[in-house]
Amino acid sequence: MGNANNEEKKTEQPQEEKDFVEEKKTGRKKLLLGASLLLGGVVIGLIIAYIVVYAVKLTGGAQFCKSCHPMQPMFKAYSKDTHGGWGDSGFVAHCTACHLPHDSTIGYLIKKVQVGMHDFKVMVFGDPDKINWHEKREHRRYFVYDSGCLHCHENLLAATMKKKKAFIAHKAYFSGKLVVKIGHEKDKARCVDCHKHVGHKDLGKYLPPPPPEEKLIEESEKLIEESIKELEKEEKSENKHNTGKH
Repeated sequence: MGNANNEEKKTEQPQEEKDFVEEKKTGRKKLLLGASLLLGGVVIGLIIAYIVVYAVKLTGGAQFCKSCHPMQPMFKAYSKDTHGGWGDSGFVAHCTACHLPHDSTIGYLIKKVQVGMHDFKVMVFGDPDKINWHEKREHRRYFVYDSGCLHCHENLLAATMKKKKAFIAHKAYFSGKLVVKIGHEKDKARCVDCHKHVGHKDLGKYLPPPPPEEKLIEESEKLIEESIKELEKEEKSENKHNTGKH
């Protein structure tokens, strides 16, 4: 009996060892839980980041902006401008490239939210048809940002070296010596103080109410487009007819 008791004492695990094993198991569980939460947080963060980036991209182009009818004149003028892809360059600047600041990502996103909320409020609770767009254009320096212009035209000074007048003006701009008069005060010149109609070619003729002659031009352009389509249809039909004969 004595030997049996001695063997039991030998095989019995000390309490300290039991506590150590238990603590080790608990530590592993906590580590596993922490790793799972961290991994889940990273995955959720990536999903949210993707949604934000996609939403920013989706709501930054002309196709989204022109979905509001007050923006139709701007879209028409933009589509005839170099910045809208007109010409040989094939370059297209999105609306947010000019109409949001590019100093910092945070500033860009904050301003985008502010502008979006303001536009939503005007569209839902205001009357956008009563906006005097011709007058609003005179405040262009407050909704076209130099940081947006320079985000694309980053090599501007070197690019204009061969054009003396442009080079001198841009050199003065970058040195901060180019100033303009705003009301009764002077202020450092911004890009659109000199390049007043950039981004929207002949915007004045599309803004309501357009001058009678410009409305006539627009109607003529539509008629020309329709005529071309009709001629193309007739040509296709004639080609099919001739092919059928052979």
